[in-house]
Amino acid sequence: MAVHDSAGVTTVAEAYLRVLKDRGVSRLFVNAGTDFAPLVEAYARQKQSGLDFPELVVCAHENLAISMAHGAYLGDGRVQAVMLHTSVGTANAVCGALNAATDRIPILLTAGRSPLFEDSVLGSRDGGIHWAQEMYDQASMVRELVKWDYELRDGVQVAAVVDRAIDIAMTVPRAPVYLSLPREVLARNAHGDAPPPRSATPSDAAPSADTVGRLADLLAGASFPVFVTAASGTDPATATLLGQLCDEYSIGVLESGSRRYNVAASHPLHLGYDLRAAADADVLCFLDMDVPWIPARATPPDDAIVVQCGPDPHFTRYPIRTHRSDLSVTASVENLLAALAAALPGRSARIDKRRRAAIERAAADVRSQTSERLAAAARADGPITKTFMNWALAQVLPREQDASVVSEYWARPELLPDGGPQSFFGTPPAGGLGWGLPAAIGLKLARPERTVIAAVGDGAYLFANPAACHHAMAMHDLPVLTVICANRKWTAVQGSALGMYPAGHAADAGQLSPLAELGPAVAFEQYAAASGGYGEAVDDRRDLIPALGRALHAVQAEHRQAVVNVSCAD
Repeated sequence: MAVHDSAGVTTVAEAYLRVLKDRGVSRLFVNAGTDFAPLVEAYARQKQSGLDFPELVVCAHENLAISMAHGAYLGDGRVQAVMLHTSVGTANAVCGALNAATDRIPILLTAGRSPLFEDSVLGSRDGGIHWAQEMYDQASMVRELVKWDYELRDGVQVAAVVDRAIDIAMTVPRAPVYLSLPREVLARNAHGDAPPPRSATPSDAAPSADTVGRLADLLAGASFPVFVTAASGTDPATATLLGQLCDEYSIGVLESGSRRYNVAASHPLHLGYDLRAAADADVLCFLDMDVPWIPARATPPDDAIVVQCGPDPHFTRYPIRTHRSDLSVTASVENLLAALAAALPGRSARIDKRRRAAIERAAADVRSQTSERLAAAARADGPITKTFMNWALAQVLPREQDASVVSEYWARPELLPDGGPQSFFGTPPAGGLGWGLPAAIGLKLARPERTVIAAVGDGAYLFANPAACHHAMAMHDLPVLTVICANRKWTAVQGSALGMYPAGHAADAGQLSPLAELGPAVAFEQYAAASGGYGEAVDDRRDLIPALGRALHAVQAEHRQAVVNVSCAD
């Protein structure tokens, strides 16, 4: 048994927590279990030890913990740490790990492990679950989703293991890593020496001069070049650079499956959010897009030159992905755009002066269609639609560019005001439901000065374990506005069936499939009220803007969480 000194490190648990904080991990999102006993003792002894540990963020569900960490990284760009309860806790976090992996979010995902020993060692088994929860290979549940997994063996390797984990997670392309922490190991004695210096994380991949030159030649010589992006704005500084390159060198920009604020929607060369708007493109440069196009919906013109760029431009971790590429560039988007900014000035004389007008006309047509769509939604009578919900939200959003919309379903960047970097975050590529609300809470934790709105559907809201989410908002004083599009159906399920079988029996039935049914209506607004917040239900379009205004007042002026539960028709 460890002998506690009056101060300083005495256990491996304390050494581990101190190394985390020393390496810049300021928060530890936790859903605790019996394997946490050494950590419980470490935090309880903190006043006596004087050690600096990460702030604890207690979460009542594992999906909440990992998705909050996901949102916190989106807010501050720093690696986040999560600890869960052994195998069962890991199992509940698998969906969130898949979301983080496909969204390239660096999370140190850790979990306890069923005690190694049955008796005679401090931390050995003392409960029935310690036999039932043990797995032959606990990490196998997440091995396909993480870049690295390991089990801590002894206290002498704490700093080395933590450094290895953070280094791999933060190396581009970023992703979660997984570390299991046996209870007996955490309970062992540890030396009190300060953590050794850590090694530098490798710099982001940069393109070769020859490749940059070739791409710059293609962009300069094209008659209708277009950048296509989905999440280049993960680094907020990239939005300005991308917009400047397009403006200075007459290059169109299009967003497909957008899940970040990537460039100003008002940019005169912005071609919208549908690849079909780039039908005239002769050079398409895809910026780190895992799915550059969906063949069943739209494909690049046969005679267009396709360029795929990114730290892993062909996404080698995907089992099958065969989108063609005439030029593949291994580089981070930031480094690639910076290199092009240096290479294009010397080629500006080759740019056809007429191409800007052609791209501007195409962009103006897209903006006109969007404006007409919003205007029609605002004028219409009848039930509330998703387009009307976007229009209504746009009327009440703060204009000081300090609001962030986290959308898991209905909010669309092209229908909302231009809020600048960090104003929009969309669903990760894997689409694991239950991400949006916890991510919004994590974003609020990292960026408390911002007004954060979670725009979710009723299905996504249910998957998020709303009671746990609202509990976390109350516990950690993180008021978020949740706006629920409650259409009482799984839209994707019904849409997929009708898309595959447009003349099938489901289409002929003229009614919603039982597999897509999500009724009856639920008073979701009462979740907020139960946790001390403000809740309101809306089923008349005339009431939506006033309700959103009241909810925003609750969040901003009263510092209370709020839910607006909107009955939506589509």
